[in-house]
Amino acid sequence: MGKIRKIKTRTPTGVDTSTDLEADSNGEGEAVGCGPIEAICVHLQRPDVEDKLNGLHSFAVLALRKEKVHEICESELVRIAAPLLCDKESAIRDAAAGALRNLSVLGSEVCDFLVDNDILTALLSLLLDYDLTKSSFDTELHADIFLQAIHLLRNLCESSPTATEAFNQANFLGRVLLCLDYRKFGLELAITVAQLVLVVSENNSSSWNLLASAGVLPELLGIPAENHGVLYLSALAAGILCNVPACAAAHTREILNSLDRLLNIDTKSQLLSCKSHIQSSLLKNDVPLLEISMETEEVVQSESVSQLKTNQSEVETALKNLEHLLDAQRLVAEIITNLGSSDEQSNWDSSSDQSDAESVADYDMEEESAGSRGCELPINFLETIKLNNVVHKLWLKAQPFDPATENVLEQQEILRKKVVKLRVSYLICLQNLCNVLAVEDLGGYSEIYNMWMSLGQLAFKGTEELSVMEAITSLMRSSLSLLKSRRDLFAQMTENDLNMIIEGAGNCMVKDIRVNWNRMLGTLGSILAEPLVKAIVLFLLNACAQEHDMWALSEGLDAIMDIFAVDDWPQIITELEMCDRIQALEELFKSKLRLERRDLKERRATIYTVKTNFARFVSYLNKNCKQ
Repeated sequence: MGKIRKIKTRTPTGVDTSTDLEADSNGEGEAVGCGPIEAICVHLQRPDVEDKLNGLHSFAVLALRKEKVHEICESELVRIAAPLLCDKESAIRDAAAGALRNLSVLGSEVCDFLVDNDILTALLSLLLDYDLTKSSFDTELHADIFLQAIHLLRNLCESSPTATEAFNQANFLGRVLLCLDYRKFGLELAITVAQLVLVVSENNSSSWNLLASAGVLPELLGIPAENHGVLYLSALAAGILCNVPACAAAHTREILNSLDRLLNIDTKSQLLSCKSHIQSSLLKNDVPLLEISMETEEVVQSESVSQLKTNQSEVETALKNLEHLLDAQRLVAEIITNLGSSDEQSNWDSSSDQSDAESVADYDMEEESAGSRGCELPINFLETIKLNNVVHKLWLKAQPFDPATENVLEQQEILRKKVVKLRVSYLICLQNLCNVLAVEDLGGYSEIYNMWMSLGQLAFKGTEELSVMEAITSLMRSSLSLLKSRRDLFAQMTENDLNMIIEGAGNCMVKDIRVNWNRMLGTLGSILAEPLVKAIVLFLLNACAQEHDMWALSEGLDAIMDIFAVDDWPQIITELEMCDRIQALEELFKSKLRLERRDLKERRATIYTVKTNFARFVSYLNKNCKQ
């Protein structure tokens, strides 16, 4: 989702509107006995402009509180506020767009609610009323209304196919592409429009012909890197081109070369260079403005306030530039992931709030030889990935920052969250490349092994956030699958080393991470010596018997089958009394499947494949036990 609109600290009337509305709801006129939402509705229906502005300002503040979402959606507030997008007063249109934008950030269900309440009619009418062929907007306020409306439309289209279809029917794309001229319309608006186009171009073939003929998109790939905002705009243009199949194929080399500029920027040094600005941002709200009544001090006070505002503006500009860099570098990873995936596998999300927005190609490594990997990828993609040393650059950027840089990030929560998402995107991108590139293009077996070991060290520290931990273990799982043929690399693995992985899997409460550990154990079971394999099988048997999640259970059973696909291990079968254990697991699996078969959703095909294979595995074990 897009960001919220920042709430200004002063209103047209210069009063605290929340207090004003609360007072209204407790004892004046129409609003007697009303709560805050009802009071806002009353204000929005009054004829006075200032009353409406006060109500919209309070709506914008209220929309930031997640606990109020249900109450807002149960009320008439949205139905009353939506027509104000087309109010004759510019200030009201601006306030309405900002308030509704804030509400739209709170999730796809809220966006669906907004669409169901016909917000799109007023919103598209507002946007279509602009003549974008002019050299500029009439006023700064008119420009801000357009900006807020574009943010709102982007959030709606990102969540609702209905909104995207309405966007298509309005024939708005050709007009809004004019705003990508950042020298004419300004960088902030150009970036916001590009974010919208990135969303509406994904899996939307109705937009592709127009985008393929838009000369501005290839031009943006090569614009001079004046600042990080310009590079972000260039990356957004690359993402839009990647959403259009014909453009992705025609411009692969140019896209990757353009993105390489962002990969070459040292994120850590950029963060440290903004350390003073980050610290200043913490203090700006704590600096008191003195109320001095002496005439001789009035000029001094005015100059102090002016200087403070100048300093704050510099801080905000520096932080915005840094945010653009982090967003752009995250988008780089998503685009490379998209280019390295087939059409069937490509389905990544451009929102900064989804953590897990990117797709990963998930292949069965046993069915694909190392020599054939990457042969179906476009030549331009492979050549440019190797020439620009992309894998190495991605790996460096996926590393955690040192304590000094982490301390800087802890002071600015927005930046810290962006860095977390950035690392997740790079790790997922590397996982995707592990799944599609040949081993030599990844640096060779030794480099892949070193990467796996380094990731393990990060995982066992236990200091990573869950989203990062999931991405780390996913990359470990994919990289380990490439090492099945190199048992020699694991010759030094001890029982203590293995127990660290087993303990990590056994103590993990997060389903997706637990599955990654179990699948890695299944792979190690096809590589290691028999005593270690026995420990792995014993753990997986016990883990599956205690597993509550249907999908995680199926993955655990699949891991056991992976081990016995390489060797029969008759002694392990006998010592662990596997025939009885496996039959008990089969009954457990069938029982859970009967109960949950209607709730499998996207996991259905995978689980039923395991069901078929496991039945054969049970039959194989029974024959083995009779011998």
